[in-house]
Amino acid sequence: MPSQNKLAFIGIVILLLGHFFVAGCGANQPGTASPAAAPKEGSAPAGAQTPSGKPGGAQPTRALVTPTPTRAIQIVVTKAKVAGNIVAANQASLTFATGGRLKELPVAEGTRVQAGTLLAALDTSVLEAQVAQAKAAFDLATANWNKIQAGPSADDIALAKSNVDRAKAAVDQAQAAYDAIGGLRNPRIAMTSQSTTLQQATLSYQTAAAQYNLAVNHPTDSERAIGLAQFAQAQAAYDTAKQSLNNARIVAPYGGTLVSITPKIGESINANSPVLLFADLTQMQALANIDETTLASVKVGQTANIYVDAAPDKVLTGRVKRIGMYATSTGNIVTVPVWIDIDKTDVALSPGWSATVEIATRTN
Repeated sequence: MPSQNKLAFIGIVILLLGHFFVAGCGANQPGTASPAAAPKEGSAPAGAQTPSGKPGGAQPTRALVTPTPTRAIQIVVTKAKVAGNIVAANQASLTFATGGRLKELPVAEGTRVQAGTLLAALDTSVLEAQVAQAKAAFDLATANWNKIQAGPSADDIALAKSNVDRAKAAVDQAQAAYDAIGGLRNPRIAMTSQSTTLQQATLSYQTAAAQYNLAVNHPTDSERAIGLAQFAQAQAAYDTAKQSLNNARIVAPYGGTLVSITPKIGESINANSPVLLFADLTQMQALANIDETTLASVKVGQTANIYVDAAPDKVLTGRVKRIGMYATSTGNIVTVPVWIDIDKTDVALSPGWSATVEIATRTN
């Protein structure tokens, strides 16, 4: 069977050539990589047997993820502890703008009143008399000025004209009597009663004529200037008298509580000397002077604890409301005022109490 063996041999050759052709095409395919990878340490070489008996070779491995280190942010909460005082958010030291003797204190300490309520008054008997006198002078100057501005009335002009007519008639009558006894031809005329009567009648006529002209031409520029000056002077004197009377009284500038009264009734008070402490106690604050170094860590809105000696068992809370702009120096220490609004509390706080303030600050 030589022909059968020959055919088998040819088939085997064809199969081998086909296998090599397919392998060569795959190696030359674009986009594929053919270099052999170096075996990883610890892996079995290609064709080697693994302990399980299976062929070895490169096995897929999972990539190790290294975590990115992060920087921890450390927040440190510290407390700025300073001494201070309790104040009202709205308070005022009230004074008299003029001096005198204290006559009235109609409101007791601790009383809450409305705006405009009389709190204290000096003896104003002299001032009231001065106001009445100044008002009378002002009313007179006002009437005169109004008359000047209005000018002459028809009745004033008619009356002035009537006076001129009567004075002219008297002159004519005296002139006739004067002429009847010879007039200037009479050497003794100057010593006669007719001459004296004529002179008096002539003077009266001139006066009446001047008054008529003044009424017709009223007011003159001079009269206006004088009248206006008198009116302004009287008004200024009246206003001054009224202001002096007002300065002898202290009224509540807003709704609040009369916290303290310094003088007693009957005492002499100097102008601008503190008399009353008045405050609105609905919003209390702690006022602390903080040094420059500590101030760098203090911000508006930071929380605070407030301790007062008058209520040792209470811890008050609040927040920084305002940081002052003007610094003061005591010795070598420069401080700035800081106001802390105190939260609602059942402690009846009063202005002037000493306090210790702890302000919570944060630093990174």
